[in-house]
Amino acid sequence: MSTQNLEGKHFGVVRELQNQYAEAKTPGIPKELLERVQARVKELMPGVMAWRERFPAIAASRLKAATMGCVASEPGATLEQHLLISKVGLLVFAVDDIADGEIGALSDDDIHKVLARYAETARAPESQSWTGVGEAESVGGAVQDVARSLHALPGAKRFLALWQEHFRRMCEAHSTELKDKRRAQQDGTLPTLEHYLDVSRWTCGAPMYHAAALVVLGPDFAGDVLQEPLVERALVEMALLGRWMNDVRSLERERAEGKANGLSLLIAGGMSEAEAEKSAVERAGQHLESLQKVVGQLPEPLRPWGKTLVATGHFSRMFYMQREFHHAESGG
Repeated sequence: MSTQNLEGKHFGVVRELQNQYAEAKTPGIPKELLERVQARVKELMPGVMAWRERFPAIAASRLKAATMGCVASEPGATLEQHLLISKVGLLVFAVDDIADGEIGALSDDDIHKVLARYAETARAPESQSWTGVGEAESVGGAVQDVARSLHALPGAKRFLALWQEHFRRMCEAHSTELKDKRRAQQDGTLPTLEHYLDVSRWTCGAPMYHAAALVVLGPDFAGDVLQEPLVERALVEMALLGRWMNDVRSLERERAEGKANGLSLLIAGGMSEAEAEKSAVERAGQHLESLQKVVGQLPEPLRPWGKTLVATGHFSRMFYMQREFHHAESGG
């Protein structure tokens, strides 16, 4: 095992990826925009922290990073819009924490039940009561609070159903992932790579988050977005891009947790760890290219939204080369 571990460790992949970006002269965030983003994050933090005080299961260690990512992806939003989409971003991590058992002390059956209740709360905010104690109840209250806000927005008429559907997919995928994890722990059965990607594209939360952004910021778009396959394709390409980059950095942790990972499945198929890392980064790049092509085909009113997906895709590739985004680092 030690020989295999020494093969990868991301160093060669990081250098190669950074060299590719340098050769392509991919622009970073302009200094003026970065300063505006940082100023807005500073302005937002009191409101974000106050919201977290109401729902303390939300990890305090993620507040600033999540808010920064939300503001950077939507720099033109108002303060109120930024605050709401930052809350949506924090829900991605909170639901993931519950599903992974990182917070709370729920049995698997209880995790499945609470995930279903989260999805129902997104559909109908008043359908569930979240007045109990414990982390799962706290996260449920946060889901309810965000759902109420989204339901009340003008953009809900056009885009709310899209967000509800992707929130449901995220919760159901977390349940499926937990079952897959237990099966692997019990008898060593690994999912196929195709099954893993079908599930993990939703558990990453990116489609849910970017669907919510359409509710908050969406244009007055004439047409039924749920019948627009390009929107779904854009969301999937964005999700798979982020999934592969996350898997590069989370291999050792998820291996120790007994969870399937895109790289571990490639390795199980015969690749070395270094080959799997390289393949994952290449796949992420292919999804970024596909995303850019899809965004170019979006109806004009949705192009600005699509461009934020592309910008987020570039951010994701570079950010995951530095640290994991979904899990707080030890000691951090």
